[in-house]
Amino acid sequence: MIKSRGFTLIELVIVIIILGILGAVAAPKFLNLRDDAEKATFAGIAAAFESGVRQIHYAWLIRGNNQAVQDFIQVSDVEYLTVNEFGYPADTRGVSKTLNSQADCVDVWRAVMLSSGAETEDTRDLTDSTEFTTVYNRNFDCTYTYNAQPDLNVYYNSNNGEVIVSK
Repeated sequence: MIKSRGFTLIELVIVIIILGILGAVAAPKFLNLRDDAEKATFAGIAAAFESGVRQIHYAWLIRGNNQAVQDFIQVSDVEYLTVNEFGYPADTRGVSKTLNSQADCVDVWRAVMLSSGAETEDTRDLTDSTEFTTVYNRNFDCTYTYNAQPDLNVYYNSNNGEVIVSK
């Protein structure tokens, strides 16, 4: 009698069940890759902004300044960043030496990113960008919200240089 070699129906059903369980466990991990990528993009941009604010403040300290400085750092061929009396980024339009408007928030973001060498397509211009929404909160501070994930924000206080990144 010739005995055929192969799998029984029960063995095949067990393998299918095991593959189904593995797929159910692994699929959510792979489906969240976009979320993870957006969070990583935001984290990199936020870290560059925070680092840029610190670099500008350290430059202000090293130069021995103890007051607001108009046109403190050149950030492009035609743009200069002004720092406030505490040595933190405040304006690029030469209008004032304090951060006190929505336009100043946009200016500061752009200038900090340019001065730190971190300008990307995502950071280029928040006024026309679909990547971030900028809000002037009064009290010399701004909130930058990442539109891809609105729970991700960068908060900047120009009085003390505090940069808070939501995670």
